[in-house]
Amino acid sequence: MKSIFRNLFVLALFAVALQSCEDGTINPGVQNPSVNLVSGTDLVSTDATVGVGQVFKVNLTGTKGDNPIRSITIQEAGTKIDLSRVTYSGGVSGNPLSLSGANASSFDFTIQIKAHTDISTKLYSFVVADDQGNVSTKSISITTVGNPPTIVEPSVDQMVTVLPDGLFAATFKVVKGSGKISQIEVLINDVKATDLSRLFYNDLQTPYSSNPLNVPVADQESLNKELLFRAPSGTGSYTYTVKFIDEYGQSSVRKINVNVGTPVTMLEGVLLNQSGEAGQGGLDLDTGAGTGTVASNPTSANAEIRDEGIVNLQNDPTWKQQISGMNGSVIKYIIKGQNGVSESFSFDQVTYSEQIAALYANGVNFTQKSTDNLRDVSNKVNVNDLFVVKNGDKYYLLVVKNVKVTTADNKDSYTFDVKK
Repeated sequence: MKSIFRNLFVLALFAVALQSCEDGTINPGVQNPSVNLVSGTDLVSTDATVGVGQVFKVNLTGTKGDNPIRSITIQEAGTKIDLSRVTYSGGVSGNPLSLSGANASSFDFTIQIKAHTDISTKLYSFVVADDQGNVSTKSISITTVGNPPTIVEPSVDQMVTVLPDGLFAATFKVVKGSGKISQIEVLINDVKATDLSRLFYNDLQTPYSSNPLNVPVADQESLNKELLFRAPSGTGSYTYTVKFIDEYGQSSVRKINVNVGTPVTMLEGVLLNQSGEAGQGGLDLDTGAGTGTVASNPTSANAEIRDEGIVNLQNDPTWKQQISGMNGSVIKYIIKGQNGVSESFSFDQVTYSEQIAALYANGVNFTQKSTDNLRDVSNKVNVNDLFVVKNGDKYYLLVVKNVKVTTADNKDSYTFDVKK
């Protein structure tokens, strides 16, 4: 019985040894082939840095161990390199390269290898195997670097102001770096633009077919083209990032900071107590000039708002400190936290006329009537009150900067900052 178990154990060991040979693992007690990278001028023998896709050269030598050498295999990150990237001296070819004759005893090859085409570090291994599957390996790390495309013009980021849905353009002069200019990608506020109908290459008849756009062959070495863009429909500030990408994935960018909308104009206007001197009590929001409030006054037709005067001309000279619309104007309050207006809203935030028009929908209506019941009038006006005024197709945003109250001469007044 012991003899049977002993024989089975020997057979198992033989099977393991045989499998090890078939798998190409190192067989203990066997001298493997030797392999070495020789140093020299223009030769890479240790870890190195090369350009993306650049050809580097090694001098690989080796001698057999106990068994003749069968093959040389060149790997990148553990995977066999495509033969198109490998050139041997001596007119031989293959990966793996089969060896015979004198080369089965010793070899000396100068090998040119095209490096990988992304920016990274990869392990290149030279695997030498004998005819029994025993192997020796020599490895080096190759780090690739490169020069991205150079944007000659515009030399700095740009800033433009354009109307909603308006067109803007920039001429780009770009020269290739390590690789040909391959693609142009456009991002809006760091998100890839998806509406290709708003991106144009060189003219309005050539919208983008994709984003990134594949650069025409004629422009891949050096590009000098106008890129056109149709602005968003909504007002606001947008950052367009134009990225030029080469065949190796390297890129350079230029930004266009785009303000979409009609920039507001701002003025200061002083509205006087209507019950004071003749020819006052109205305010022209286009000029900031005071006007009268009666039709007989030539300037009254230019006023958009008016003051409501004092309580009673005969026996109560108290200034009402109320305003109302004039010549077809409608005034509404803008109240933080109401009707969709943010709690953090401020007069300073409004930079485009279109914002004022949109803000009108968020206004709060006046609820009081004038003494003669002909007009909607405000509550008592105070500093920092906000109003939005609509007159025809014109819109105005007002903030009260000062309220001046006098006691005996009806020279009371409001000072407004006005945006339109």
